[in-house]
Amino acid sequence: AACSSQPPQEAQIENSQHEPIYLQISGQQTAEKNKLAIIQHGLASDMTHPAVQAAKQAFIDNGYLVITFDSRYSLGKSGGGVANVRLSTFVDDLQTVIDWAKKQNFYHEPLALAGHSLGGASVLQYAAEHPAQVGILVPITPVVSGQKWEDACMTYMPDFCRKWKKDGIYRYQNEDISYQTVEKAKSFDALKLAPKIAADVLLISAQNDTIIIPKDINELYAALPESDKKRLAKIPNSGHNFEDARNQQDLTEAV
Repeated sequence: AACSSQPPQEAQIENSQHEPIYLQISGQQTAEKNKLAIIQHGLASDMTHPAVQAAKQAFIDNGYLVITFDSRYSLGKSGGGVANVRLSTFVDDLQTVIDWAKKQNFYHEPLALAGHSLGGASVLQYAAEHPAQVGILVPITPVVSGQKWEDACMTYMPDFCRKWKKDGIYRYQNEDISYQTVEKAKSFDALKLAPKIAADVLLISAQNDTIIIPKDINELYAALPESDKKRLAKIPNSGHNFEDARNQQDLTEAV
């Protein structure tokens, strides 16, 4: 395995509006490999999330240089209230990080992209819009569409979801999460984007996920172009956030 004991390099970059985005670079730069992976976390989260860390470890073990970052309007170091988060802000932040990486001497295409939940939707959209740039795509329990996200919420957490929709917000770790995040995501449908994706795809579902349900992940997998390079991994006995060490180990091994 590559040397994962090296402390990550930290950097703070800015988008075109001079808003900060905090990132870390982990793994070993090896001249002969030129393998670069970028990983994006999900809603109301940050780069320390178990899904991000498990995927990061897998890429490092396979000799990749890995960039993880805190999206804006999340719980990490990049700032901004969670109430303002949208899938579009996630996509913008991913673009900002990739644009910055392109100016670094370690940059290499095709990229590997991974993302969890809302970050999974973000990397799916990027891969569909830039098929030549992305060689490997790992969506981890990604939002498949805003409508499916709402449908699962109303089915599995009806009282919570109806109240969230009626109130417009719910409080989470002293932040307001706006229902507009779901509403605005209804313009996103990965099933329509899937045919445009040229990358080798490893799609990951969690057996006990009630937020992004396995049935919707299966539907996305079927919509991806037929290829002997596409794979579907199902993490047993795991919820959406891969809470326990066994789930995280299974996720690392799957990637």
